[in-house]
Formats: sequence, structure tokens, C-alpha cells
Amino acid sequence: MQKVSAVPQQAGAVQAILLMLAALLPIMGTLTMIPVMPLLFQHFSSQAYSRWLVPMIITLPSVSMALLAPFAGMAGDRWSRRRLLIIATGAYAAFGLLPVMLESLHAILWARLMMGIADAFILTAANSLIGDYFVGEARSRWLAIQSGAGAVMSTLVILCAGLLGDFGWSGPIYLYALAIPVFFGLCFFTREPATYRTQAENVQEASGPFPRQRMAGICAITLVSAILYFIEPLQISQVFNQLGIRSSSHIGIATAVAGIGVPLGALLFRRLSKLWPARQLLVFYLVFGFGLLFIAVARNPFSGVLAAFVAQIGNGLLIPLMLAWVIRAIPAGHRATGMGIWHTFFFLGMFISPLLVTGMNTVTGNLQSTLLLFSILTMAIAAGIFLVFNLANIKKVQAH
Repeated sequence: MQKVSAVPQQAGAVQAILLMLAALLPIMGTLTMIPVMPLLFQHFSSQAYSRWLVPMIITLPSVSMALLAPFAGMAGDRWSRRRLLIIATGAYAAFGLLPVMLESLHAILWARLMMGIADAFILTAANSLIGDYFVGEARSRWLAIQSGAGAVMSTLVILCAGLLGDFGWSGPIYLYALAIPVFFGLCFFTREPATYRTQAENVQEASGPFPRQRMAGICAITLVSAILYFIEPLQISQVFNQLGIRSSSHIGIATAVAGIGVPLGALLFRRLSKLWPARQLLVFYLVFGFGLLFIAVARNPFSGVLAAFVAQIGNGLLIPLMLAWVIRAIPAGHRATGMGIWHTFFFLGMFISPLLVTGMNTVTGNLQSTLLLFSILTMAIAAGIFLVFNLANIKKVQAH
């Protein structure tokens, strides 16, 4: 058992920024190769089954994260989360950069698979350590900042990867070198969580048995929310194209403008951070539902960008909301396990979302009609949350 310092050190901005940067590495791992997909197909066209294998360069890390996040979480609860994060960050840098020295497509896929395994450990350990290092308002603030920073970094990664793609298919791979300073920062500027916490705080978050029923409820809500969450980022480029934005660069600019809503949603979370998760979810479903509705009825590029902006405000609220909920609902000793399970259902929602939209398109005949149906569903969920929440309050009043 780790000893708690009588006079604990103060975890501050340096530790929070390092953990946020670490948590953003898996985002970079997924996005970096997207701009050079045509170059990848061209470069590996002579290798067997390249048509099927090249897309796996992007999807393999996400699949690894979804499948292995619970096991990474259990490892984080059993051993030191900080050490696992440091090892995983080092492995991310090594396997991320390895493809620049490889020519075999199969060898590159193995490297990407190993990087995805590192991603799973990074996600669970980094987000768990934010919960370990900070409590209350400080925790809510850093989770909100992380959500906003993720949107900004996603835009910058796509932009930089596109520029580096001018040097060849392997150009964007050098972005993974950003993990190296994060690795050394974690080594020198972080400590085990107990050194940052007072005895009272550790007792307050002492571990009990793993709350299976509570986690099952969180996972169900996460899956539904994630399916809806990924509708806008995965489908909005097609909407913009249908509204008359043909140029890929113009679509990128429109997407970036709409993405300004994400940090605003994170700011909204800070305002709502003291409310119960049910009320926070109600706000998310209302805002996102209206955003989807506006996208569905948009008839020109300006209204489409404005509608996507509204939806992105909801998306910016959801991630810190759910992370804070998991951190608060799961005892500290099981926090990494809970975080790993949560990531699995979140990425499962990412996988299911486009399949549902594609299936609905065959029924409705076009994307915007499908989005209209999903907006109605989202608003119905918001109405259900509102009714359940108010009925619970009425019962409490009657009981007194």
C-alpha cells in the first residue's frame, strides 16, 4: 500500500497539462494518417490485399482501444497507473514512429496494432490519474479544458498531417514524436497519486466493491450517447457536400468553424458541473437534438455550418460530463477499470453510429431525412429524462 504524505504536494497545471497531452495522443494516433490515405493506396498498391489492408492502418488502433481498454483499466487498478502511463507513452512513441523504417504493409499493421494497445493504456491511465490528482472544482475545470483542447488538437493534427503529406506517405508519422517530450515530462514532473492527496481526500474516495449495476447503467447511457455523438463528426462532411460545399479545403474550413462549438460546450460543462449527471445529460440531449434538427432542415452552407456549430456545443459538453460521472461514480480503487469499460462502450458507439445512419438512409432515402429522425429520437430521450427526473422529485416531496 502506498503511503500518503503528511504534507502532500500540490498537483497543479504542469501535471494536468501533461495528463491532458497524454490523453490526446490516441486522438492523434487515429487522425494523423487520414490526409494521406490516397498516397497509402498508391504506395502499397502492388502488395496483396492492399485495398482491404490500407484502411486498417487507421482503424486498427481504434479497434485495439475498444477491445483492450477494460483490461488496461484492470491493470491500472492492480499496479501503478502512473508507471503504466509512462510505459504506454514510450511504447506509443516507439511503435508510432516505427513504420517510417518499414516497407511491408503487414509489418506496418503490426506496428499500428501495438500502438493501439498502448493507446488503450494511455486513455485509461491518463483519465484515471486526472481523477486521482484532482477533486471537486479543479477536476471539473481540467476535464472541461481537456475537451476543448481535444477539438483544437484534432484540427491542428489534420492540418499538420496534410502539410507533412507533401513529403510522402510517411511524412505525418513524424508527428508521433510529440509523444517523446510527453514521456519525459511524465517521468520528471509527476508522482504517484498518493503524494498529491490528503488523508481526508483518500478516505473520502476509499474503495468499496466494484459497483456493477451502476457501471451497467453508465455503459448503457454511454453507448446511446456515443452513437448520437458521432453522427455529427462522421456525417457532417457529406451534409456540407450536399449543401453545395464541393471543395475538400472548404469542407475542412467549414468543419473547423463548426468545431468552435466544442470548447464552448466544455465551458458550458463547467457552468453545469455541480448539477447531477441526469440534469447535465438533459442539457446535452436538448442542445445536440436541436443541432441535429437544424442540420436536417438546413438548405444552404451558412445554415449548415451554424447548425453543426450548435451540435458541436452539445458534443463539447458530453465528453467531460461522462468522464466526470465515471470518476465520481466509481470508487478510487476501481477507477481505471471503470474508465476502461467506459472507453469500450464509447468506441463501440463510434463503430455502430455510421452503420445505423447508413441503414436508416436506405429507409429514408437521404441523409438529412435520417438526421431528422435521429433529432426526434434525441429530443424524445431528453423528454424522457425530464419526466423521470421530475417524477423522482415529486415522489421525494410526497415522501416528506
